[in-house]
Amino acid sequence: MYYLQALAAFILWGIFPLYWKLLKHVEDPVEIIAHRILWSLATLILCISWLGQWREIRETLSNRKRIALATLAAVLISINWLVFIWAVLNKSVVDSSLGYFMNPLFSVILGVVLFHEKLDRWQWLAVSIAAMGLFLSALSSQRLWVSVTLAASFSAYGVVKKQTKLSAVSGLGMETAILAPIAVGYLIHALISSNEIYTWNTAGLLALGGPITTVPLLLFAASSKHVPLAIMGMLQYVGPSIQFAIGAFIDREPIDRWRIAGFCCVWIALSIFSLNGLFRWIRSRSTPKDTSKNKPLQ
Repeated sequence: MYYLQALAAFILWGIFPLYWKLLKHVEDPVEIIAHRILWSLATLILCISWLGQWREIRETLSNRKRIALATLAAVLISINWLVFIWAVLNKSVVDSSLGYFMNPLFSVILGVVLFHEKLDRWQWLAVSIAAMGLFLSALSSQRLWVSVTLAASFSAYGVVKKQTKLSAVSGLGMETAILAPIAVGYLIHALISSNEIYTWNTAGLLALGGPITTVPLLLFAASSKHVPLAIMGMLQYVGPSIQFAIGAFIDREPIDRWRIAGFCCVWIALSIFSLNGLFRWIRSRSTPKDTSKNKPLQ
C-alpha cells in the first residue's frame, strides 16, 4: 500500500505539466504562482487541521531561527514553482525534466560543500559523469538555466527544510502563509492593471492548483515513513521520466544528438548513484547488529 502511495505521488508530479498547460492562455506565470500559493494555503490549512499539526506551527512561530529558515524555504520553493511553470508554458519541459533528474546529484554536492560529507569513488564517478552530461546539454540547449535553477533551488530547498524540522504538510503550509501577503498584493495589482476577466473554467483550474499541489505531497508524506530510503530514491526518477516523455513526444520539443548524449550521461550517473545506494542499503540490512552491549554481565 505504501509503495503504491509513493509511486502515485511521483506519477502525479510527473504529469504536472499536462495540468499547467491548461492555463497557457494566462500569459503571466507569476499570476499563476500567486493563485497556486493562495489555494495551496487554503488546502493546507484544512490538511493541517485534519492531521492535528497546529502544534508544530505554534512551535515554529515561537522560534525566530525556524521562522527565518521557513522564509528562506518559501523563497526557494517559489523560485522553483515559477521557473517550472515558465518552462511548461514556454515548451521547455525537457529542460525541466533534466533539472529534476539532476536534483539528487545537486543535493550530494551541497552535502559536500555545506556539511563536509565524504563521497566514495562511485559517487564521485556519478557526479563527474553528470557534470559531463550538463556540459553536453549546454552545447545545444539555450535554456539550460532552467535545468540548473530547478535542480539548485529544489536541492537547496530540501537542505533548508531539513533544518526547520517541520513535517512536509505543516512546513509547506508555513511557507505558503509567508508568501501569501505577496501573492495577494500581486493579484490585486494584476486585477487593477488588467481588464481581463477569467472564465469560470479558468478560475476553477487556478483554484484546483491548490489541491493538485497538496495531494501528491500527502501521498509522499504518508509513504516516506514506511518505504526504505533506497527504494524512495529510485522511485523519484519516475516523475522526471514522465516529464521527459511529455516534452519529447507530446510537445515535440527539439532534441538533438547533444541533448540525447547529455541525458544519457545523466541517466548513467543516476544509475550508478542509485545502485550504489541500493547496495549500501542491502549490506546494512544483511550485516548482523552488534548485540554485545545488551548481553548480561557474567
